[in-house]
Amino acid sequence: MSKKRLCQIVLMLAWGAFALTWSATATAKKPRTGKVKIQSMTAGIKVYIDGKLRGKTPFARSIRIRSGSHKLKATKAGYSTMELRFKVPAGKKIDLPVDLLPFSGLVKFSANIDGVEVYVDEHLVGHTPLIRDVVVGDHKISFELEGYNDFTKTINVKAGQKHFIVGKITPFTDFSPEGLAAQQEQARILALPKAPLPGPEVAAPALVPAWYNKWWVWTIAGALITTAVTVPFLLGPGDQAGSNDHIPDGVIELR
Repeated sequence: MSKKRLCQIVLMLAWGAFALTWSATATAKKPRTGKVKIQSMTAGIKVYIDGKLRGKTPFARSIRIRSGSHKLKATKAGYSTMELRFKVPAGKKIDLPVDLLPFSGLVKFSANIDGVEVYVDEHLVGHTPLIRDVVVGDHKISFELEGYNDFTKTINVKAGQKHFIVGKITPFTDFSPEGLAAQQEQARILALPKAPLPGPEVAAPALVPAWYNKWWVWTIAGALITTAVTVPFLLGPGDQAGSNDHIPDGVIELR
């Protein structure tokens, strides 16, 4: 083989090696990611890509992700949820508009009395205290409780916002002739002097029997009286005159 032919073969092998190396390098440097720019007119929307939270709107810069197909989910309280699939080309940037539809706001209802009925557009929704979602727009709010005057207010509910309704209800006053008469009678009864409250019961002192009511007093008295009557009778008149013997005038013998 001539030297010229050998040089040609060496050059061909060298060129082939160079071509393979360049091709591999070019393939290795080929971009495998892309960028997504989120566009939205609503602030505070949470954006999830493939289940991972990427932040909230507005985004200051584009999001770099791997090329290929992905799933996006956007949520915000009081707004509809948005879900879509998109594809990012390698080395490219795409724009994704994210707009949600507002539908409700959070409203807290409270009153100076618990248990007051809460009506939204004449529909009973619960009792105070109460927290619930209300559709966006104007609504008539009413607080009602038997025996009390109604409290009414109109509010404008904004999507995703919190609203606080505090109602004060007062006792109902009846201005009819019957109602006024009943109020006057009640006032008259309240104005009447109240009887003093009975004091604590005091136990009566125990009676001590008198000395003359005791049985032994009268027993002794009876014995003394009996002795006083019996002794003079037994002694007779002669025994009371002196100690001399008395001689009878005669003896009468009884047969």
